[in-house]
Amino acid sequence: MRNAFILILSLFLALSVQAQKGAITGTIYDSEGEILYGANILAEGTSIGGQSDYIDGKFTFQIAPGTYTLVASYIGYPDTKVEAVVVANETTVVDIVLSAEEGGIDLEEIVVVEKALERSENAVLMLRKKADKVQDIISSAEISRLGAGDAAAALTKVTGTTIVDGKYVYVRGLGDRYSATTLNGLRLPSIDPYRNSAQLDLIPTSILDNIVTSKTFTPDLPGDFTGGSVNIKLKALPERFTWSVSASAAYNSQNNLTEDFLGYANPGIDGLGFLDGSADIPSAIIDPAARELGAFERSAARESRRDDEIAGFLDKGIRSLEHNMQPVVMDAGIDHSLSFSVGNQFEFGGNAKLGVFATGSYSKDFTQFKNGTNASYFASPGEDILLANFGLTEAKSEESPTVNGMLGLSFRPNSSNAINVYSIYSHQSFLTGRELVGDYDDYGIGGEGNYFSSQTQSLLQRELISYVVSGEHTLVGLNKTRIEWAANYVDSEQNEPDLRFFAYGFDQDRFDINESQFTLPTRFWRDLTDDTYQGKLDITVPFLQKKAKGNSIKFGGLYNTKERDFNEVQYIYGQRDGQTFGELEGDAAAYFGSDNIGIVGGEPGSNVIGVYLIDNSLLSNSYIGKYDVAAGYLMTTLEFGKLKVIAGARAEQTNIEVESDVVASELAKESPDFDRIERNEAVIDTFSLLPALNLVYAVSDNANLRASATQTIARPNMREVAPFGSFGAIGEPTLFGNPDLTITNITNLDLRYEVFPNSGEVLAVSAFYKKFTDPIVSTYRFAGNPQFTWENTESGELYGAEIEVRKNLDFITPTLEEFNISANLAYINSSVTIDELECELSRDVDPDFECERQFAGQSPIVANLNLSYTNAEKGWDGILAYNYFDDRLASVGAVGTPDIFEKGRGQLDFSLSKKISGFKTTFRARNLLNPDFRRYSDFKGQEYVFQNYKRGIEFSFGVSYSM
Repeated sequence: MRNAFILILSLFLALSVQAQKGAITGTIYDSEGEILYGANILAEGTSIGGQSDYIDGKFTFQIAPGTYTLVASYIGYPDTKVEAVVVANETTVVDIVLSAEEGGIDLEEIVVVEKALERSENAVLMLRKKADKVQDIISSAEISRLGAGDAAAALTKVTGTTIVDGKYVYVRGLGDRYSATTLNGLRLPSIDPYRNSAQLDLIPTSILDNIVTSKTFTPDLPGDFTGGSVNIKLKALPERFTWSVSASAAYNSQNNLTEDFLGYANPGIDGLGFLDGSADIPSAIIDPAARELGAFERSAARESRRDDEIAGFLDKGIRSLEHNMQPVVMDAGIDHSLSFSVGNQFEFGGNAKLGVFATGSYSKDFTQFKNGTNASYFASPGEDILLANFGLTEAKSEESPTVNGMLGLSFRPNSSNAINVYSIYSHQSFLTGRELVGDYDDYGIGGEGNYFSSQTQSLLQRELISYVVSGEHTLVGLNKTRIEWAANYVDSEQNEPDLRFFAYGFDQDRFDINESQFTLPTRFWRDLTDDTYQGKLDITVPFLQKKAKGNSIKFGGLYNTKERDFNEVQYIYGQRDGQTFGELEGDAAAYFGSDNIGIVGGEPGSNVIGVYLIDNSLLSNSYIGKYDVAAGYLMTTLEFGKLKVIAGARAEQTNIEVESDVVASELAKESPDFDRIERNEAVIDTFSLLPALNLVYAVSDNANLRASATQTIARPNMREVAPFGSFGAIGEPTLFGNPDLTITNITNLDLRYEVFPNSGEVLAVSAFYKKFTDPIVSTYRFAGNPQFTWENTESGELYGAEIEVRKNLDFITPTLEEFNISANLAYINSSVTIDELECELSRDVDPDFECERQFAGQSPIVANLNLSYTNAEKGWDGILAYNYFDDRLASVGAVGTPDIFEKGRGQLDFSLSKKISGFKTTFRARNLLNPDFRRYSDFKGQEYVFQNYKRGIEFSFGVSYSM
């Protein structure tokens, strides 16, 4: 793909001699805001012009620089004249409203590119006003102004929306299984086995046109969203030849140019972040001959004492690895990024157009914190305080190179048909070093001079390749019937080669690796592959158009199938002879050194074995799965004067099958253990009928009242039903899947009043209520050690209200016309019942324990406040943006112990850019308030901190050139 981008870039640069023209593009509306498909536009005094097509209602044509009078015409409307200024190598956006009144509209000067950005925001507000559902839309112009680097960062500015862990969207306090993400209408799969929702940090904003967040369900949307359905729309056909390059650098005193960055030993990647194979599991460890002899079983060290063949395999296996089990200390560089985009439109054969677009980017970021807090507490019967499991100091560093790219073709043989083919590529690597040091009460290690140490090194690689073909067709002769179809294949992978855990204690002046207390040094190799195929068809048939242009019947279907293969191999270090960790005074390099591993002495037939590898892999920890959803729907839109009714239903058939490798192993036996098979497989086979009713009442020309009542569902993901456990670091709780999970059913009620007083302005007030049956929640798993799992509880509910304002400040004084303010606030409350057994046992510990909790990730208050400044004439664009979320549930507490919450915090960002000709310079400051990232519990009025750290203040500077 890298070579393809270089080839296309060379092609477009060769065509740059054609790039002396400008372009005019826009949409023609009637006075009611309806798009007038097939309207004509002509530059007066020339033969140059275009027609608004039947696909998205836009017209586009190229023309020499200058000032033109544009004449827009449509049957039944008087001609309208508008003045437009065209600049070489720029695009002028002209949105025109035709009035049925006599005399047309007076001449007015419209835009150059800077104004086009403002028009872009006006256009999305127009879409929102005419939408058949409650929607919030953020335009590419606003995304650029906010300085958001990916879709996740952009979505933090949407009303009632938060982002958890930097990549997962939560809408109205609901995330993961309750929010759906689509890319041009096709489901974007998750490549994190622990999540339903997609990783939005995979999608760079450079390829986005807009992001639409639908908060009410209509039958043409996926049925498995409750909080919101986020559709990321990619850039379409370029209006002219265009290309751009950009570079930026960022500095954070906490992250960059430091000399104590914790790196991954033997990184295993090249300069761009791609695996180079050095972290792969060595062939000597998975040698079939060695495995047949049991060279890596627990008994191998004893047997190899007299069995030279086993001893040889054992020695060869452990020496095939390098054994740096502690993070290396290294220098951290500056965050930096490079990107380019190039596109062109070719006209041939009359009205036929071919658009080509390509973009690519590379970035590398460094993040770290030192002296963080990582602790755990539990409640004990009769105690008025929480008792400590452990209290550790945490240091964590992460290096993350990223490569993204997109290649697209759009062919429009005429104004009624379009076929699009594109491919998206995203690759991320995360190299993490982590150290936890301090008292571990559960292990009996603590006090003055004593400590427990847990160290982790992780190399995580994610890759997504999506191949998409789609079409849009308007059958003009059949009352403008519209056919939309799309199909794609998504290949997504997540690999964790050579994940390393190492822990030891220092107690009573002695170093020790004690298997009776905690896990032995461990190495994992994990890989996940998802192959996803999707196809969808939507057909819209207008009818009774003389009564109302919005009347239509829409029907269609979707099929989505995903196959997953997840594998985990685990090896732990054992020791028979040789020098112990204590004898070496805690010298890890010597303990895992060549003189202390494998065969360390003796003679043939009497081998002495030191540190050796034990295959601790579990068949239940590897699984395969299939996730199929077939859907069909029928809906209608009817207008009765000022009232629009959107009603219909969607039917979805869900088939989820997951089985661990235990199943295949048992079936291969002569006498399979069918009880064991049943415990290691999960099957969900459910049919769901999802009705929906949306009402839109036009209170006035610029105000709507919306109401809806809908039914939706939520599904568990394959990891949640896969019956195995995993942990993040030695000493942390283990998380197990639950094969008995079922689908959640949700009833949704929504109400919104919205006013669009002037161009680019909005005032909206919303209220919503949701009732859950069998919600899926995280809960404590009843076992000897701290463990968690997922369960269906009986019921839950969520309700709240939202308010949004966008206003130009010229109402204060005309001198402030270049300033705009936007603000939104959401109040959300939720409760979900706790599992009966958990409630009973928790009240045995704490009689005052409440058997309800809020939804995970839900914040009672979410707020955004933005002050923007735009001076198109002088090329200035700036914004001061504040985002706040209130305390949200981060993790479920142990039995009887209060839940753990993430402390609410505010983030203040500033961005200022200056454009001179084709150059643009941008200065940004992020996280100016630098709040604590804190997780805590409250017990009997006292706060117990589970985690606390800061992320630092970031300053960045970027330069770009475009034409």
